[in-house]
Amino acid sequence: IYPSSQARSGSSCQAGNPDKPDFIHREERDRLHKLKDLGVLRSTALFLSQVDFGTDVLRRRLARALHETQLFDGTPLDTVLTFDDAELEDRLLLQAMYLVEDQSWDEVADALRLAHQLTYCELPVIVTQQDLEQHRSKQGYLAEPRVVALWKIVGRHVDFGDEQGTFELFDHGNGDLRAIKDEPEHRLDLTPLPPPTPTTHTPSPTPPPVRHHLIYDDEEHGWDTDGDEVCTEASFSSFLIDAIIAPTVDDMHETDKLVGRDARGGVLAGVLDQSVHQAVEGTTAVMAFTYGDTRHKQLLLTPFDHPFIAFINIWDPGFEDGQTSVYVRMYTTEPPAAGVSADAPFKHRFPRTTALARPVLGPIAPIIFDGEDPNQDDNTHGGRGNDDNDGTG
Repeated sequence: IYPSSQARSGSSCQAGNPDKPDFIHREERDRLHKLKDLGVLRSTALFLSQVDFGTDVLRRRLARALHETQLFDGTPLDTVLTFDDAELEDRLLLQAMYLVEDQSWDEVADALRLAHQLTYCELPVIVTQQDLEQHRSKQGYLAEPRVVALWKIVGRHVDFGDEQGTFELFDHGNGDLRAIKDEPEHRLDLTPLPPPTPTTHTPSPTPPPVRHHLIYDDEEHGWDTDGDEVCTEASFSSFLIDAIIAPTVDDMHETDKLVGRDARGGVLAGVLDQSVHQAVEGTTAVMAFTYGDTRHKQLLLTPFDHPFIAFINIWDPGFEDGQTSVYVRMYTTEPPAAGVSADAPFKHRFPRTTALARPVLGPIAPIIFDGEDPNQDDNTHGGRGNDDNDGTG
């Protein structure tokens, strides 16, 4: 902190004492230190309340923060979402600045980018006054898991089309949170989190598990909530990705194989048992859920700017006869390769998807794509396989 005579950028000084600054801003006037630079949240709030900034200055700072904030993969946040700042009063502009500068948007931005790939929303999503007013206070926002709190703000912008609804969250209080439709059958049951302590200032960084009855019915082309089975998602962010993909699955190209859980070094067992919060090399996102007694692990292979999406679903059906096999199924929206017969092996019809999946599946890939015997020793040096073998894929 410099007195005004030494300040490198600019400052505001107390009346009668020109050498004692109240605060310093850097470079242009909207370049205040970010919230995290200022320390304790209460001090930050007091600091901002004393800054006499015009609305235009706040808008410039918000635009700058949106562009300078980068997602995990380096993408500027303003390519995924922005704010309808022309219609926001100063109070909501400050709220927007807090959300941009002090919160992590990675999981929510990933879900929005996937929705854009599947034509369910336009990017950047424009957050409005109506969206920001989903939270009546900062305390209410902080009381919820971060990803849930942020999705409340943007979810309604994801439109599944026809009569399938938008991906809006409806909060009736007392744990009654609903998704897509404001109906009791669409309730989400979030696993209770530890009660907040007096020193808790931020939402939980780990998205909570969520239980629900929302299953997409491919034949009816809509959400089915009549089943008795409960679906338990490993995390709320996993639920977001799974729900966005679900309406498209029936239109995807696919191939599958039943493979021993412990085949070729137990690769599939390792994937199934690995935490959903642990990244899998070669994937963009990892989702996990249990439907009834069946465990599923889904691996999204394609980046969020890819021209198509592809993912692997691995699930353990829990055979009653003691069989320890699991299903491995490939899904893709990749257009079939030109000039290739419709009854040709999957690897020839969808070569780009196959190329993405091979390094992820490793020694299991030749079983899926090349028709190798699961009991045969793998001699393919990392699962690249022999593309001259037609196999059964």
